[in-house]
Amino acid sequence: MKNERTDRRVRLTIQLLQNSLIECMLKKHISKISVKLICEKADINRSTFYSHFQDQYDLLEYICNEVIRNIKKHMDIEPFDEKKPISYQSLTCILDYAQKNADLFTALLSENCNLDIQKKIMKEVITYQPFDGYDLRTKEYYSAFGLAGCVSMLQIWLKDGMPEPPAKMAEIILQAIDKGITAQTHIKKAGAAAKM
Repeated sequence: MKNERTDRRVRLTIQLLQNSLIECMLKKHISKISVKLICEKADINRSTFYSHFQDQYDLLEYICNEVIRNIKKHMDIEPFDEKKPISYQSLTCILDYAQKNADLFTALLSENCNLDIQKKIMKEVITYQPFDGYDLRTKEYYSAFGLAGCVSMLQIWLKDGMPEPPAKMAEIILQAIDKGITAQTHIKKAGAAAKM
């Protein structure tokens, strides 16, 4: 019984620290957040913090891994195929999870988070079909473009209060991945900007 109670207290402590960091990241960049601030907001001693994490970045990495674990749980509803993009059903479930944890995703996808964390999370969600016929460098550019686009779409969705339900947002994201935005995007010619 003692271990169960201890485990529950540890889980509660870690949850309080996570909530505190996320609350701070809604206002400040991770580099501007101290362990002292996290502990004050969580009402936890720094020694307790250091018994679980090295610093705020270690806590952020822990949060990221928890998010990825939950994303994978939502993706387990169907067999994973690396050569196929994420399905509508899986993406809808993930967006529903994001909607229920809006502050968490707002913080992780904001400019207050490390870009590497955002990429790590998004790579779990979005899998691209192989870009046959392209060299490795070009494939990297296309992947970076797709990931940045998905992050931007989610940032806007979260910032605007998630006006579209997760199912509709999944549809929008999958259309952007599938069809691209070539029909909607035009690069201005050199003389066109001067005429405006």
